[in-house]
Amino acid sequence: MKKLLLLFSVTAIWTASYGQNTTWCGTTQATQEMFERDPKLKDDFESFFHSGQQKADDTTIFIIPVVFHILHENGTENISDAQVHDQMEILNEDFRAMNSDTSDIVLAFKQIYGDAKIQFRLANLDPNGNVTNGIDRIYTHLTNNASDYSKINQWDRASYLNIWVVESIGTVGVAGYTYYPSLTNGSNSCLDGIIMMHDYIGSIGTGNFVTRRTLTHEVGHWLGLFHLWGGSGLPGQPQNCDIDDFIEDTPLCIGVTNCSNANSMNTCDDLNDPNNYSEYTFDIIDNVQNFMEFSYCQLMFTKKQCARLREVLQSTDGERSELITMDNLIETGVLNNPPLVAAPTSDFYTPNRNPCVGTLVNFEDNSFNAPVTSRLWTFQDGTPSTSTDLNPMVTFSSQGAKSVSLTVTNASGSNTLTIPAYVVVNNDFADYTGPQSFNLNDSQFQIDWFRTENPENNLASFQYVTSNGLDNSGCFKLNNYHEVDLSQLCTDEYNYFNQLAGVWDHLITPAFDLRFTTGATFSFDYSFGTNTVDPLEMTEQIQVFRSNNCGATWTQLTGMAGNVDGPTLASSGGFAGESVDYVPASNAQWQTKNVNFNTTSIDSKTRFRISFMAGAKSNNLFIDNIRITGTGAASVDDFGISHDLFIAPNPLSAGGNLGISYVAKDEPVTFVLRNLQGQEILTLIKSETNQSVSFNLEIDGKLPASYYFLEVKSANATTIKKIAVM
Repeated sequence: MKKLLLLFSVTAIWTASYGQNTTWCGTTQATQEMFERDPKLKDDFESFFHSGQQKADDTTIFIIPVVFHILHENGTENISDAQVHDQMEILNEDFRAMNSDTSDIVLAFKQIYGDAKIQFRLANLDPNGNVTNGIDRIYTHLTNNASDYSKINQWDRASYLNIWVVESIGTVGVAGYTYYPSLTNGSNSCLDGIIMMHDYIGSIGTGNFVTRRTLTHEVGHWLGLFHLWGGSGLPGQPQNCDIDDFIEDTPLCIGVTNCSNANSMNTCDDLNDPNNYSEYTFDIIDNVQNFMEFSYCQLMFTKKQCARLREVLQSTDGERSELITMDNLIETGVLNNPPLVAAPTSDFYTPNRNPCVGTLVNFEDNSFNAPVTSRLWTFQDGTPSTSTDLNPMVTFSSQGAKSVSLTVTNASGSNTLTIPAYVVVNNDFADYTGPQSFNLNDSQFQIDWFRTENPENNLASFQYVTSNGLDNSGCFKLNNYHEVDLSQLCTDEYNYFNQLAGVWDHLITPAFDLRFTTGATFSFDYSFGTNTVDPLEMTEQIQVFRSNNCGATWTQLTGMAGNVDGPTLASSGGFAGESVDYVPASNAQWQTKNVNFNTTSIDSKTRFRISFMAGAKSNNLFIDNIRITGTGAASVDDFGISHDLFIAPNPLSAGGNLGISYVAKDEPVTFVLRNLQGQEILTLIKSETNQSVSFNLEIDGKLPASYYFLEVKSANATTIKKIAVM
């Protein structure tokens, strides 16, 4: 027998020029690491590929239940049901030799292309017995640079073939990969399944006609087939001619990446092989059109490959034989004819979760699992308050956290998703006038005006803490520490903290009127810990954005000459070990970031967003002392500066009165007190001119504990001050 290089467990398809320039595969290292962790796997792997002596059923049509997990961030990677159905049709045609282009198989192989008699059907019942369409959708950053940690919400692999569809795969150039069955036995069962990039699924939508059979290739590996050049990771290598794929009717091949000469391509001399393949007529012609080649003109499995596929499907390795039992086919619903129609699963999304009062907000129905025939939206304090539209446009009439609810219905039933505080509405005017500084020591008066965004609603988000800041003061903390070794293997928690890279979290400031602030700089102090000393592993970033249109759009500030990232960011917090829950030990572990920017006439209610993207080795991040510095010019909007306005006490105890003093000029001054909804509570006009004025604004216990806004204006100047009643 020819030699077999048992070095690889992960199998891959390459993307460059649809395989025309394939030169690199990242599977060797991954497999060697697996073998190093558990050397017995290599023995099991060799035994698996030397097996095949059993008599396989060659007449029964085997059915495999399938579930697609679509991992997405509301982008094009959230492919349509139609694209999944298109892929299923292609898969079934290929494994039944029913693809119409079998007529294009070259003459030398027409006699030996085979029908594997294997069908694939989308699951109709999920692991809990609920009706499903076999398509599971999950919002997660794990769609980016996907790896084994992206295999979340795995359905029992003894009952379903799990396929994860992602935006990108972490190994550069890889479009899909899986593991051979013997490598997913025991504790490795959670690694079973196939990961595929979305644009290699099917031939429609984001898919492509040329690459539509990539999944066919990967399922071939999942059922135990090597590439035609055996276990070698790279096609086109001379040594591949000495490696067997253990399939008798596939000729030796160096590894083909093009179809330029499918009728006569000869990359290895089969006649030098002791087996000689003399019973076949092709001898030295490469089987370029085989599904297990890289040619992108794949058309066929050979008969012996089909036999191998069926042998593996009836084996205990990877629990493959459990998939095709009658009990499992019933339990997964794939025998239902016609399939049961599920009730839809409600899901929705908006790109602006921090709008202002009166801002038009677009909501999108992302419901899945079944077609929706009717829907009912409910928006707390919204206009409209209810809607039956697919993607309604809504405004909110008051400030504060608002719940959003969506009920979706079809003939099979309905489902409701309600998310409290899904939208946090802000006032449609500035909370503060610049310049301004926040030392973050007041957990109520200052902190309540900051917003946090955790897009995935995952295990870590910005939280206010009363210590750990500069001088051990109050600050915002993003907790990325977790003792991964204590997590149960392959749980969502384990996967999340093992693949932090790419997770975004946001801290959003109050709104500032900066129209008359010149020489403006946005600043903050930060401290960060990382679990590595290797600069190449420090991939974190801090980016700063501003929005002057109530969060509808955000513009990145570049005045800091780029982002805070990599070793620059990590050095502020030192290098924490894997088991260290990082907390800054001294002020020396803090740094300041200054971002210069130009103010304009539209900066009347500008917010800033500090955005942090975690790296694979991230630990905790601390943010303190957020400030806007610059010169506040006396102008039509700076009454506080030009008139020496002083207001006390603030916060104000319930039942007390507000003391106000200012220097009057030659015009009267109007004081308007408003609640958080902008409604006028009282108005007072002071007619004194050209003198110092002091008086009490008589509240007299009429106001409940809350925040209020005091608008002070003369003919030439105005300002708004936030008042807290405790």
